[in-house]
Amino acid sequence: MKKACILALSLIPTAAFAENGYNNDWRFYLRADAGLTYSDLEVKEYDLGGFQGMFNFAGGVQKARWRAELNYQERATVSELFSSLLTQTMASMEQHAFLLNGYYDIFSSKHFAWYLGAGAGLNSYETVVTYQNTGIETTEDGYSLIAGAYTGLSINFEHIGIDLGVDYYYTYKPSQNTFVPKVGLRVIF
Repeated sequence: MKKACILALSLIPTAAFAENGYNNDWRFYLRADAGLTYSDLEVKEYDLGGFQGMFNFAGGVQKARWRAELNYQERATVSELFSSLLTQTMASMEQHAFLLNGYYDIFSSKHFAWYLGAGAGLNSYETVVTYQNTGIETTEDGYSLIAGAYTGLSINFEHIGIDLGVDYYYTYKPSQNTFVPKVGLRVIF
């Protein structure tokens, strides 16, 4: 009787994962997503504010409610046209980052999950400022730390996941706080 109770209790987590659509095995996945946001950023005396596009490509592993991944991110900011007309400067910035991310599904059902995540890594940046009246161009580049926090809704099928979420990023230099609405696709192997 005691063995039967232990066996029955040990099957409860397995049944819960199967009911929620989780596979308790380690599974690899590839992920790509894109987003767009408005960024108000100043580097030295130059206004780099404007729309900022973001693209992520990641590879990772998942088991049940947990995911861990290595992520490559590219972001580009272009100054506003109105600002460039007033100041006679054009300013742009490109950023490339590698982050290590972790995710956990807080709430889940067979096809839907609400997830939270966090990550940190290294960000490289390059700013280019062109003075329109003289044609002189100045550049600045470097490396800094980047951290992120993520939340969103996953729509899950057997080998495909669609993510709709919002990412928050903080870069140390140049100092920047960014909220990025995004849409993404995961292919699970």
